[in-house]
Amino acid sequence: MGLSKAQEEVPDNIIELDLSQFSKEDVEKIKALGEKQKLCYRWFRYERVTEPGLDQFMIYSGARSQTPYSCYRVERYPDAHYTLVSHRTGENIVTGRTLETVLDHLPDDFFYSL
Repeated sequence: MGLSKAQEEVPDNIIELDLSQFSKEDVEKIKALGEKQKLCYRWFRYERVTEPGLDQFMIYSGARSQTPYSCYRVERYPDAHYTLVSHRTGENIVTGRTLETVLDHLPDDFFYSL
């Protein structure tokens, strides 16, 4: 049996939903991470890069000293999983279903000068 004429016609006004966007709550959690860094007497900065199918935060942290700053990338994909990546090496550190899961795996150099 073939499809009816109505089933064959696909409307051209359908917009595909991009589920890779960080939620408002996720953005607030990134900002809260910055507040935590200030309590540790460290500077914190983030940059957000959004493209179709991928939303990213580059998060930077450092001490006001000669120690190099740390830089990591948090990515969110359309299937709603998050990945923590070392921005310097490109190494995938952890993948998880929640932002908290990946932020819990930030290496020590993000919080302390080693």
